Amino acid sequence: MRLEDMRLFAAVAAARSFTAAARSLGMPKQTVSRRISELEASLDVRLLHRTTRQLHLTDVGAAYAERCAELVRLADDANRAVTDAATSPRGILRVTADPELGESFLTGIALDYARRYPDVELEVMLTRRRVRLLEEGFDIALRVGWIDDSTLTSTRLGPARVRYCASRTYLKRRGTPRTPAELANHDCLIVLADDAAMRWPFRGRKGPELLPVTGRLRFNSMAMVREATRAGLGIALFPEFMCVRDLRARRLTAVLDEWRIDAGAVWLVHPTSRYLAARVRAFAELTVEMAARWEWER
Repeated sequence: MRLEDMRLFAAVAAARSFTAAARSLGMPKQTVSRRISELEASLDVRLLHRTTRQLHLTDVGAAYAERCAELVRLADDANRAVTDAATSPRGILRVTADPELGESFLTGIALDYARRYPDVELEVMLTRRRVRLLEEGFDIALRVGWIDDSTLTSTRLGPARVRYCASRTYLKRRGTPRTPAELANHDCLIVLADDAAMRWPFRGRKGPELLPVTGRLRFNSMAMVREATRAGLGIALFPEFMCVRDLRARRLTAVLDEWRIDAGAVWLVHPTSRYLAARVRAFAELTVEMAARWEWER
């Protein structure tokens, strides 16, 4: 198969749409549809299930799409290795991160990078969804937890722990909880999730334990939870990288530290490749540099 046909199919598979793929490739929709049909005919397999509303990959199509995306990436890496050796960072860099990590840590990096490399177009997408970098066309991700994907190269940036925090005003008014069970007598500030039962993790005798918490204030924004905590409206759970500066400045006070858990680490990851485009390499180096100066813990 021609590499360009594989590139075209990888784009269709990622977009799940002939129209979106055609737009990204700068081709007529009819051309994209025809070439995919010709590809299926030459392979003698069905790669897609077509409906009036959406495209669905067959099992064979899903496996083939992953191979196509990987081969296209390797070819692009080889081409970039030739051109990037003598050029400064340029082109489009796509980065993704968890919203809390992105807003707390990534913003400064993105702005510094934009100032340093004016020839790069920078796209940052913050989402709690675990983005598939290869399939969705992203260059770099910042992730929290543990990394077990052999297709990714990972660099540890710092620890990922949780902290339970409140303002001194709240603790003076309501008292300081000494055990997780005592949170039942406190106002907990809740981050809304898909799971209706709100649970916080704590260190237990046999490992992490999830205990239910309740509160009259519930938000789907960690930034709003942080403001409510500073305002003395309750106790909240934060990733340490998000609250460490408030703890150092004494805007917040940590409680129940003996029950806090280790949630892995903060990582920079990118698709494994022998050659990194200059724009990707520059962003990775800047991120590691900034991480070395970050206040990860109190």
